[in-house]
Amino acid sequence: MRKTVLGGIAAALLATGAATGVLVGSAAAESEPASVPGGDTKAGDTESVPSRGVVRSWDLDRMQGVIDSDDVPGGCHVTFAAVAVDGFPALPQGQQVEFEWYRLDQPESGLAYECSRAWPAGQQPYVEPRAFRSRAWTIHADGSTEEFTGQSSEPVPAAARLTGHTTGTVRMWNDEEGWGVIDSAQTPGGCWAHYSNIVGHGFRTVTVGAAVTLDWEQVTDQDGYRYRATRIEQHRN
Repeated sequence: MRKTVLGGIAAALLATGAATGVLVGSAAAESEPASVPGGDTKAGDTESVPSRGVVRSWDLDRMQGVIDSDDVPGGCHVTFAAVAVDGFPALPQGQQVEFEWYRLDQPESGLAYECSRAWPAGQQPYVEPRAFRSRAWTIHADGSTEEFTGQSSEPVPAAARLTGHTTGTVRMWNDEEGWGVIDSAQTPGGCWAHYSNIVGHGFRTVTVGAAVTLDWEQVTDQDGYRYRATRIEQHRN
């Protein structure tokens, strides 16, 4: 199975694709490089702050990841639209990068910092030309990518999305970062889980060793796991 990604500066999620990923599209416009503030800029200012860090993780399914740096405690959220490279807009795990960030007043990703632009360390950030352009890549099930350059009138077929509903046991949970791993017979190797998918209100967490009911989906890669929880409900004693 595979998915196709259309890349550009101004990108938007169009549709959820198969178990291997999503279909995203872009309409490029006149683009400008992100602003680089002066040396006296501090976190909390409206302009982006330049830093250097290492990619903690990259989710090919959601085309987003996390960058670690001493300047952004807990990590900085980054999406493919902020990846300033002339090619497939992704950042491999463990890659050293230069990036620009700003602090969020109301974090939505569980992280307090958002990346406005990122590129491989030691290189110059790529700036999209001032003209409409779209590019497409095929992402194979093993995570490899291939740029699509041919002309075809046939649409890319959507593969069946693999999902399930089961019960499992919480293997580990990190309240500070808001994620953990759930074990079940249907999700061999573990199912990655995020606090935002826990049923409830206010502060949401689960207890290590507790039994839970979960809905899950298969993904290409989620921080090293092939399954991700979409709904979690902890059993009540």
